[in-house]
Amino acid sequence: MLSAPAAGCIDIFSPGGAASDAPEPLRINHIQVLGTHNSYHLKPFGPTIRAYDYSHEPLDVQAEEYHVRQFELDVWWDPRGQLYVYHNQYDFRSNCATFEECLGTLLSWSNDNPSHVPLMIWVEPKEWVRSSTDETVVLELQEMLEKIEAEIAEFWPREKTITPEDVRGESATLREAVTEVGWPLLDDSRGKAMFILLADGDVRDAYVSAYPGLNGSLMFTMNDEASDTAAIYSETNPLGMGEEITRLVEEGYIVRSRADNAEDGEADDNDTARRDAAFAVGAHSVSTDYPAPVDGIDYWVEVPNGPVACNPVSAPAGCTVERIGDGN
Repeated sequence: MLSAPAAGCIDIFSPGGAASDAPEPLRINHIQVLGTHNSYHLKPFGPTIRAYDYSHEPLDVQAEEYHVRQFELDVWWDPRGQLYVYHNQYDFRSNCATFEECLGTLLSWSNDNPSHVPLMIWVEPKEWVRSSTDETVVLELQEMLEKIEAEIAEFWPREKTITPEDVRGESATLREAVTEVGWPLLDDSRGKAMFILLADGDVRDAYVSAYPGLNGSLMFTMNDEASDTAAIYSETNPLGMGEEITRLVEEGYIVRSRADNAEDGEADDNDTARRDAAFAVGAHSVSTDYPAPVDGIDYWVEVPNGPVACNPVSAPAGCTVERIGDGN
């Protein structure tokens, strides 16, 4: 990453040629934001299991009122030709029914708030018969990855998208760019979004095969430090993987983590250990089922020193919340 201006440089624009003390420019990996898990989710009608017993406000409300800047969308293929967003066939209520609707809701909010820090939109391709058939084959037959890419291109403007090629710039690889040169400047990235494919293994490999080096792709991929496309990670256990998260952040990667899981009991027990660890180890986005208070539950998540904060691991010394700003 670019270093701060060397001490003792002469500022020709200062009276008397005084030494410049301009702070290091802020980059998009210098901040820490709030995210939501299954951002579209509405709890089922009637009795349900604990894992499904939470609801999120519409995406634009999350962005406006709770300052959520990282979203997660589960996308399903449908023979009628659209991509639908829901959890599974037993837990299907959603605050935005289709991928198009979800993107449209966020885009309208983004257009109304053009100074916001970049949104991170994680997209997880789903399929019906995961337990009994080969997932990659089913997704390929459905042309799922191609459809996701096409709908991003159709429903989110290219000029408001930060792509792997934008980040790579003149570097030989994406990994080299983020670890040796640095992510784009925060001020150049306002009002935009980054899309990340929430998949690993064969599904991720199929996407990279379609876009070698992620050339021409609209989505980043995750969790493969051996690959030249490595840039973004999802490490959901900040208690057990805290040192690893901090190492990745220090090296220039962006990391998403989680503060809780409805079925794991953090919210019910008001257990803040996982939440606090996620922020402390430097995760760039910390995802939760509870971005605001809920009746009967004392637990919720907000960014320390936020609502959008300087990352405690990666931010330069001159970072302040005032410099970050956020447009609302």
